[in-house]
Amino acid sequence: MSEGATTSQAGAAERHGIRRLRAGMLRLKGALFDPVTGLYSYHLRLDELRARLEGKPLGVLVLDFPGLDQVELAHGWEMTDRLLKGAAALLGAAVGPVLPAGTLLALDGIYGNSFLLFQQEGRDGGDVTGSDLARSEESLGRHIEDGLRFAPWAPPQASSGFSVGRALVRSNPAARFERLVHQGIREARGMILRQADRLRDERARELRSIVDEARITTYYQPIVDMERRSIMGYEALTRGPVNTAFEVPESLFSLSSTARLSVELDALCRRHAVRNARGIDPAKKLFLNSLPEGLEPRGFADSDLLRDLEERALEPRNLVLEISERTSIEDFEAFGRDLALLRQHGYLVAIDDVGTGYSSLQAITEVQPDFLKIDISLIKNIHQSLIKQELVRSLLQVGSRIGAQVIAEGIESEEEHRTLRSCGVRYGQGFYLARPAPPFPTLLRQTAADA
Repeated sequence: MSEGATTSQAGAAERHGIRRLRAGMLRLKGALFDPVTGLYSYHLRLDELRARLEGKPLGVLVLDFPGLDQVELAHGWEMTDRLLKGAAALLGAAVGPVLPAGTLLALDGIYGNSFLLFQQEGRDGGDVTGSDLARSEESLGRHIEDGLRFAPWAPPQASSGFSVGRALVRSNPAARFERLVHQGIREARGMILRQADRLRDERARELRSIVDEARITTYYQPIVDMERRSIMGYEALTRGPVNTAFEVPESLFSLSSTARLSVELDALCRRHAVRNARGIDPAKKLFLNSLPEGLEPRGFADSDLLRDLEERALEPRNLVLEISERTSIEDFEAFGRDLALLRQHGYLVAIDDVGTGYSSLQAITEVQPDFLKIDISLIKNIHQSLIKQELVRSLLQVGSRIGAQVIAEGIESEEEHRTLRSCGVRYGQGFYLARPAPPFPTLLRQTAADA
């Protein structure tokens, strides 16, 4: 083989190696790119930061949304993605006007919910100091709060649902740069955790006040007999005080569990729902969400509750106690004894969120409910899913065999309504049929046409 041919082959091999290296780098960047926010994971920015700093200090700011899991639970992952995308845009707009122009923005990881900002210079272009970082934290907090307050993509109370922490990473030639950065991120997050602890304590005290002063509102959503086109009952839905972190039910009940106020709040919601049911048709059912641990028979034989029922021309048989499948029942034997006593008084029982929870078929078998309420996850877009339709038909068969009426929750479109009717579902609940309201709402006009 000639020398020219050998050189040509070596060049081709080198070019091939370069192409492979570039392809590998593109795959790595793709793996570290978050499609929701349009940001890279901070791991990809470490080399850039090391090259820029050259022994100088580095400011680390962490923006976190501690209640994001509650937001997703309450509004769905689409709302969470919109919040994170909008927050990324707010942060991008802060670089320059609010934060030094050289500040780098990144994410803690793909599909993460913590934003990281790396500040490389302080006032007048000098080295960043602790005072510089404190001012940046304060300015950034105001910028984010103002942006979230009026953002159409932000869920309720988002402006009070974020935290900012900071840490100053000082140069140390004896330490690996990456570890120093990781340590700074941990320190900033530690500040957020301490803030979260203080906020949790404050909100626990606020919730204690809400429970003591009964500052809740009951909404009632019709449960519809879609065959007769009439209302067969109402579900009582609790809201916390308006313009507070507790207005959203998921926040209210989530913190009540942490603050060990769940049973008290459960009893308050039940009393409030009954006492505000003035004018309800005594032929209708009133569905009350109930915790398994709150179903103490003595509470339902209480003279105050019975008097409230009597004053509204209601009887225990008008009340349906909804037990969520999302809640674990630890002792079915003891729970069954409590339910037996409640049934002796005339109370009815429903299993809520069927198809999503801990106990599933065991709960249905052990509780032997009067009603099965199919979770919205099986109802949403059921017209597009043969599997969901078969599951609903199976639950109808189960209900028929145990003598339980089946109610479809979360009906939001005409297509879902028609499909459920074709499956044989008689009872339904959802925005398509009627929205919740403090008084007893009527059916929406479009529900008059049957499938």
